Amino acid sequence: MTKFLRGLLLALTIMAAPAVAQAQTAPSQQVDADTAERLALAHKFFVLIQGDQMAGSLRQMMDAIMPANPNMSAEHRVIVREVTGEMIETMMPRMFEAMAPVYADIFTLEELRVLVAFYESDVGQALLRKSAEATPRFTEAAMSVLPGVMMETADRLCDRLECTADQRRSVKASMAAQLPAEEAPIVVSY
Repeated sequence: MTKFLRGLLLALTIMAAPAVAQAQTAPSQQVDADTAERLALAHKFFVLIQGDQMAGSLRQMMDAIMPANPNMSAEHRVIVREVTGEMIETMMPRMFEAMAPVYADIFTLEELRVLVAFYESDVGQALLRKSAEATPRFTEAAMSVLPGVMMETADRLCDRLECTADQRRSVKASMAAQLPAEEAPIVVSY
């Protein structure tokens, strides 16, 4: 498994951990009507925001940004992408199920009603549809700025750490190596 995949899985775990922890430690006492309605609305919210489309969008972004591992065969790369995609699609419903109690806890009943009403509306549904349609373009836009941002990050780090010219080149080369091949900038020595 590449460093990138490990990092992604760690990030997803960290994002979901608080929700899972809350869901596991929630008291089993009888829930009042307000809390029950908030929880039901939170679940409805996640259904309305179309988690399956979010999973598909996340899968598209992963495919676009996953760096090619030169030590991995093309066949293995396909398998890694397929399994990663499958796991994203498996994870999303579980994550939403774990997150619903958090939304029910932090949003008021009125806020949840408004959120659900918005996503049930034509405008809310258009936002979701068009966001899914825009994902490849968003990914392309993000990937177009990523190389420059990474090189600027390398420069800022080296400015603060007072890197030598060799260290600066090394930091930039390391950052460039993390980019997908077609996005990697040419690292110029100075």
